[in-house]
Amino acid sequence: MSYKTDKLVQLFPDAYAATEKESLLYKLLDAIGAEFMTADESVKQLLKSHWVNYATGKALDGLGSIYGVTRRRLRDATMETDDAFRRRLKSVVPMFTGGGTVRAVLGAVRSALGLPFDLDQLNLPTEFAALRRDIENLVRIEEFSPKGERIVGRNVQEVNNASEVRLVIDIPTVREDRPTIQWTFLSGGGRDLSLELLPTEAGGVTQGIKSKKNLVIPEGSTLTLSSDPDGNLIALIGLQELHHMFTDLDGTGKPVLPDIPLGSSEWRFRAQSGLFDRAVFDRHDTFDLPLFEVEVSWIRYEPLTFDVHVPYFLQDAVAELKRLHHYTGKLFVYEGLPLQAIAEVVDLTRAAGVEGSLQFSLNFFERHNPKEIFIMEGEHAALENESMRESLLVSSVNELDEHHLARDRFVIGGVYDISTFDTEHGFAE
Repeated sequence: MSYKTDKLVQLFPDAYAATEKESLLYKLLDAIGAEFMTADESVKQLLKSHWVNYATGKALDGLGSIYGVTRRRLRDATMETDDAFRRRLKSVVPMFTGGGTVRAVLGAVRSALGLPFDLDQLNLPTEFAALRRDIENLVRIEEFSPKGERIVGRNVQEVNNASEVRLVIDIPTVREDRPTIQWTFLSGGGRDLSLELLPTEAGGVTQGIKSKKNLVIPEGSTLTLSSDPDGNLIALIGLQELHHMFTDLDGTGKPVLPDIPLGSSEWRFRAQSGLFDRAVFDRHDTFDLPLFEVEVSWIRYEPLTFDVHVPYFLQDAVAELKRLHHYTGKLFVYEGLPLQAIAEVVDLTRAAGVEGSLQFSLNFFERHNPKEIFIMEGEHAALENESMRESLLVSSVNELDEHHLARDRFVIGGVYDISTFDTEHGFAE
């Protein structure tokens, strides 16, 4: 019996004995009440299917299709469960409010590659915080796609006894950038060079640099002007550094090359030829005005664009991160889509009016583990001296020397005053 049956029984008078459970009328009303209960449950399920928190099966798939989100195939070849799909869909839907956000694009691409949409789903322990940061950096977005631009000016005009070229740069960008300028002198040498960024109609001051009086650019040479990361001027002719030969336009300050501004800008390049009292009779100076051309190149950051950078060998990149951080768990959740399908994911996730592009990066993981080894080599040589010599050493000799000398003597008695002392004379008889 259900509450639907009770309500039907109450509609009949007591004379019909509709409350008797064994009566035919009650059984009929109970069967009708059961059908009402089934219909009521269907209506409830229909209402629930409009809510992500309660929808299941095909109803949940239908809600995901509104945002172009479909179930992923898991690594074990099974389809994503309702609970997992519901969590991913709930994380995607709020990010589509007002168009695709950076987080929405990152999550969609990461999910298409097989990683979780939200890395919180990995439940990495706190000791693997560095691993999480590295995984986040695998897929990154660079807003405002960089694009190389180049403008060449060849229309040389004579203005106030000098050669002059003007360039107008009117290409939209969202970020200023330091240009690289190649100033090539086709005919004649150049003196008193000046580069000026002219003020706009809205105001501003003239910015630029100029050369010192003793600098001469030879005919056929190219002067390259650029800036280092700190904004210091770099001036080169071949390998010869000439930044010390330039100053600001006032002639007193440090030379700084102007940046390409965000809006439209006009640049003026001037050079003179040999001047009276300053020119020398060599191959550099000429009295005819120099002919030159100027090439300005810079990086333009396009508005309403972004680039998604993805490792081409993602599997190898993740395996290398696991090895570096000594992590043995699983990082891939879904069966990743083919790489050629990632561009479509970016296109579906981007906001209207925004252009997104996909950039694959080739990362070859080579292990460079240098080890310092100290090796000492020694040479052992055994020398034998075979220069032989004979020697006789006598330390002590005992020699018995016997003398057997016998002689006879005849002595004549000495006479006083006659005998001498050197003959054998004796005074005794």
